[in-house]
Amino acid sequence: MSADPFDEALSGIFARSEQALSEQLDKAKARAETLQAEDTSRLAFTLTETIEHALEPAIEAALDRYDEALGRPPASNPQWEQAVRARIPLAVDAGVQHALAIDQLTHPWKPLLKAEAPKLSERLVAKANARLAEIHRKHGPHRRRTRLRREWSLRFALLALGVVLGAMIRSLF
Repeated sequence: MSADPFDEALSGIFARSEQALSEQLDKAKARAETLQAEDTSRLAFTLTETIEHALEPAIEAALDRYDEALGRPPASNPQWEQAVRARIPLAVDAGVQHALAIDQLTHPWKPLLKAEAPKLSERLVAKANARLAEIHRKHGPHRRRTRLRREWSLRFALLALGVVLGAMIRSLF
């Protein structure tokens, strides 16, 4: 039995994100090593910032995919929304673990990075929630009401046209 296409799409998006994150963390490490002599918290901040910037496109892509899926009949899918929200902390944790594995030595920035991970997850989930609110406004009940109103107006107009045409045909005979 195949998995849900939306979940497969999410897995692909976040797998590509992890690859990009790995490349960006390597670059950030090189950049941060030059700054480490100045301040140990600078490296943790640089790595946290790198993780955030690397994951934002994946979250946007996942939400774009969700928005696209909502273009079809359903107005929202709480399970898909929860899947996106649940994937964000997992991606952040994977990024943090990768960043911590860059260097096997014990450094003072490592606890700082670990402490920043939940805050980073919260920030990214908050951004996702804001984007989901936009999607809800776009696909919300007001659009369905408008579409329903147009549909009933069209039905009424067609009924009125039928009555008028029926009366005209009846007057001819």
